[in-house]
Amino acid sequence: MQARFVDPRPLYETEAPLSSRVGAFRQHLVVDSTSRRLFRDVTQEIAGHSPVADIGCGVGVPLLPVGPTVMDRLDVIAGDISLRQLQSIREGESGPRRNLLQFDATRLPFRSESFGAAVARHMLYHVRDPRLAAAEAARVIRDDGLFVATTNSSSSRPELQNAHTKAVADLGGRLVERMSTNFDAESGGRKLSASFLEVRAEPWSGVLAFPTVGAVLDYYRNTAYFKMAFDAGADRSRLAGRVSEILGSRFGDGPAPLTVGGAIFVCTGPIRRDQ
Repeated sequence: MQARFVDPRPLYETEAPLSSRVGAFRQHLVVDSTSRRLFRDVTQEIAGHSPVADIGCGVGVPLLPVGPTVMDRLDVIAGDISLRQLQSIREGESGPRRNLLQFDATRLPFRSESFGAAVARHMLYHVRDPRLAAAEAARVIRDDGLFVATTNSSSSRPELQNAHTKAVADLGGRLVERMSTNFDAESGGRKLSASFLEVRAEPWSGVLAFPTVGAVLDYYRNTAYFKMAFDAGADRSRLAGRVSEILGSRFGDGPAPLTVGGAIFVCTGPIRRDQ
């Protein structure tokens, strides 16, 4: 199926859907020791550069362990296209105020070569052409700078995706691809290579260890592919019920783990557009 770009702005007029999905990852993500070391090592790589541009910061909490220490640093300038996401960060602040700006990832409001590093965590698939955002990241970091982008694999969460696909077919809904197919672990490296001399792809894997099918449904209802399957709320309720039946036949009343995975791209050697 041809990927359909999903404009994230209408989806993120409130922070609730993203906060819910981020919360699910923070609460239920279990990764192996290799992935834990990877998250730690990449965070340390970022820590060696200053200042840092956090591009597409969302609600200020990453989906993965990469980044908590990044967002807490005082030398970070964070931004997002969604004003409501930025407002939610400001409302939740209890310590020093963060440096927050509203901006488009394809038109960063920064001077060239003004950052030691830039990060884009699980957000490049929200950009219609991720290559434009990569070029902007390359422009604003110094020659010895670092760009880190994280994303999902196209095969992530197959248990839920298969149930969703079957349920949509059963009910005659609209099947759209997940947003992450616009920049996933399989295609991301190619889209970054035009802007960086070296693109290192580091795979990660894990499990979203949901305790019940009901917990999976709480996550599912906040995904774009669920929201876009039907226009009417009643039809979406029927969809959630059918997915619950399918997952229930697989997992029963016990835990309902979803297999997840993706990649961290560590990019160096920024290529300037005017070269």
